[in-house]
Amino acid sequence: MLKQFAQMKVLVGIAALLVVGALCAAIAVIVGSGGEDWHAGCRSAPAETAGKHASAIAEAREALLSKGNDPRLEIEVVDLDACAVELSWKADQAQPTASVVKLLIALDLMDSSGMPSGGKATAVHEMLAASDDRVASQLWQQQGGPAIVRRQAEKLGLANTSPPADIGQWGSTQMSPADVITVYRHITAELPEEERDFVTEAMESAPRSAADGFDQHFGIPRAFPGADWAVKQGWGTSGGRRVLNTTGLVRTASRTFAVAVMGSWNETVDWTTASTALTAATGVLKGSLTVSGAWKLS
Repeated sequence: MLKQFAQMKVLVGIAALLVVGALCAAIAVIVGSGGEDWHAGCRSAPAETAGKHASAIAEAREALLSKGNDPRLEIEVVDLDACAVELSWKADQAQPTASVVKLLIALDLMDSSGMPSGGKATAVHEMLAASDDRVASQLWQQQGGPAIVRRQAEKLGLANTSPPADIGQWGSTQMSPADVITVYRHITAELPEEERDFVTEAMESAPRSAADGFDQHFGIPRAFPGADWAVKQGWGTSGGRRVLNTTGLVRTASRTFAVAVMGSWNETVDWTTASTALTAATGVLKGSLTVSGAWKLS
C-alpha cells in the first residue's frame, strides 16, 4: 500500500511539473521571450552608395505612380551590418509620420522615466504593437506634445524632423526616411539591452489588425515573407494627403536592414489602392537585394 502511495505521489508530481511547464510555455508565448536580438553596431552615419540599385528605385516609383492620385514616395534602406545605404530616394524629404511618431513618444518616455513597468509597460507595448492611438494621445499630452519631437530631434540629430503645426495632431509630425532610419540605428546600437528588447519585441508582435481595426500588415510584413521583421507602421490623413508608411527592421538569412518606405497620395485615394501600391513598391526592393546576394528567397 505504501509502495502504491509512493508511486502515486511520483505520478502526481510529474503531472504537476508538466502542468507548470505548459503554463510557463503559454506565458512565454503571450508575454514574449524578448524576441529576436536586434542589436547592431551601426552607430555612425551609414556610408553612402550613390546609384546603387537605381533600377529597383525606378520600379518602386512606378508601382506608386501607376496608381495616380498624385503619389509621392521616399525611401531609405540601410544595411545595419555593413552600416551602408543600400537604397535611397528623396530620403531627406519630410512627410507626415502618422503612427511612426510613436517611436519618438516611447523613446522620450524611457529617457525621462526609464524602462516602463506594470500597466504603463502594457500600454506602451500596445501603442507600439497594435498602434493604439488612445495611449499615444495620453502620453503625448503628459510628456509635452511637440516638446517630445524637439527633444528627440536634438538628441538623435534628426535634421528633417519637426513637430506638427497643430500641437494636438501628433500624427502630423514631419520626418524624413533618413531620420526614421536614424531612429532605428539608435534603437539597435545605442539603447540599453532591456529597452531595446522591450521596443523591438512590441514591434515584432504587431498584429495584422491594429487597435483601430486597420490592416497594418502592408508593406514590410507582406512584401518580405520568410524574413524576421519588427515594424512600426503609419497610416492616416494629414494636410489633404493620405499617408501610408512602412518602417522597421528586417532580418534575412545573412543580413539585417533598417527600412523606411514612406508614401502619400491625394486624400481621394482609397486605402486598398494605396496599401497595394506601397506593398508592391516595398516588394521591389526585396528583389534588388536578392540580386545582390543579401536575400535568401523563401
